[in-house]
Amino acid sequence: MILGMIPILKTLIGIDDYPSYCDYDKKIHTDCAHNLKFSCMIRFEFTHANFFPLLYVNVMSKKFHNSIMKDKMVYKGNNVVGALMNVPIFVGTFSVVKDFAVLENIDTYRDEGMGDVIFGEPFLREVGIKTKRFEGIITIYNGDDEITYQMVRSHLRFKHHTKEQCNNIPPLLKLSEEDKMNGISHSCQKLKGFYKGVLNLGPDYIRDAKMEEWLTCGHISVHDME
Repeated sequence: MILGMIPILKTLIGIDDYPSYCDYDKKIHTDCAHNLKFSCMIRFEFTHANFFPLLYVNVMSKKFHNSIMKDKMVYKGNNVVGALMNVPIFVGTFSVVKDFAVLENIDTYRDEGMGDVIFGEPFLREVGIKTKRFEGIITIYNGDDEITYQMVRSHLRFKHHTKEQCNNIPPLLKLSEEDKMNGISHSCQKLKGFYKGVLNLGPDYIRDAKMEEWLTCGHISVHDME
């Protein structure tokens, strides 16, 4: 089923071919060119999610689910703990609503060291995404709004870092010419303004005073693009 979607996905994201060293029937590898991660907010949780367009579900770990939900999931001996429906995901100045399969053990999908959230083909269908896989660039857009990240492993500043070191550094937020014209000179300025809408989602969402302060006032550790 997954392999049958490859021609469609190629058209959607403008990818000419898929590297043979990525085994799509097994784990998602951190050194695979299609495994691009980006910064987003899921509820009140700021996270660096992995994007892998061939995965036919959006997946999150039970640990991450329990960090953003009031009702905690309990492990009952089945790896698929449950589903999380209609969750707003904030990327840049816009949001999309998506569903997730929640797993007790997410290691069957990912290499060690990857995050607890993986976006797949269902996420791809809802947002505009352009990738330059060998340059390690992912642009996510909605209408006139767009946000671009560069993967650390593809940036010259980090060329002497090991793969493990690069995997531990958040993706690099790239400023656009429009950002610079609007007086934004550092990525942290842009990032702080992304999530103002997250703070007014209503009583069903976790409200954390420390998170609110961190998002709007605190210092966010993020590398600026040169």
